[in-house]
Amino acid sequence: MAKITNLIGYGIVAATNQVGPHIKHISAVSNLQKQIVSDQIQVRWSSTETSLKNDISATDVRGYKGHDMLAPFTAGWHTTDLEPLVIQKSEGSYVYDVNGKKYLDALAGLWCTSLGGSEPRLVAAATKQLNELPFYHSFWNRSTKPSLDLAKELLDLFTANKMAKAFFTNSGSEANDTQVKLVWYYNNALGRPEKKKFIARTKSYHGSTLISASLSGLPALHQQFDLPAPFVLHTDCPHYWRFHQPGETEEEFSTRLANNLENLILKEGPETIAAFIAEPVMGAGGVIPPPATYFEKVSFR
Repeated sequence: MAKITNLIGYGIVAATNQVGPHIKHISAVSNLQKQIVSDQIQVRWSSTETSLKNDISATDVRGYKGHDMLAPFTAGWHTTDLEPLVIQKSEGSYVYDVNGKKYLDALAGLWCTSLGGSEPRLVAAATKQLNELPFYHSFWNRSTKPSLDLAKELLDLFTANKMAKAFFTNSGSEANDTQVKLVWYYNNALGRPEKKKFIARTKSYHGSTLISASLSGLPALHQQFDLPAPFVLHTDCPHYWRFHQPGETEEEFSTRLANNLENLILKEGPETIAAFIAEPVMGAGGVIPPPATYFEKVSFR
């Protein structure tokens, strides 16, 4: 099998993202209630309304049903018919709703508060910076010392040979949108304007903006949004337990998926493929670690 990155002309782009515990497509059709009946039970169980009923001591608590916020990954009827779960404060690995009910935040926010909530060191650092300089940009060769120091520290930790700069964004979606632009810019600069296609994997999650949602391999992020974009292709999900063939070992499974990826590249034309993007561990797809030798087989060796 030819080395895949020799065909692509670009190394693997690995991206980690943050997402909730599951994503459910809500279709505006007559069988709506059937599709989400289990989700409805879960939402009702964990809503502020339920918390109020279970907390007989709660008094003078306003309701938020029918609130004015457009909530992501939330069916419209949830905000209309149900009380949302309204979180008010955090302490370490726990959060508390407006009624004082305590929850273990096992998801760590959206997989982004690994040091816990209200961590004194983070609060102190943020307070110091807000008092000194709450905001400044990095346009036109301008920056701030904390930004420059963090960029250096990140690159000292990161071992990818060709990674020479850090680019800061506010979210994983923005990061993945930006890396698509950078890859396109790179190929345009080298006189390869036809090299525009990205290959991602089914069940992957790379964000919810236009490009990052296209990269994501979740139908719920595509249906009703005219996605994915035509320059995005999808190959197999590397979930060995669910998708291996009878008697197939992990290594054989990895070989088959690598061959499928190579065949997709050959079918589309290697001169059109810009990059392959993959989560080291698939998050929203089910927290799926790669099978044995998977990345060795799909990456440059």
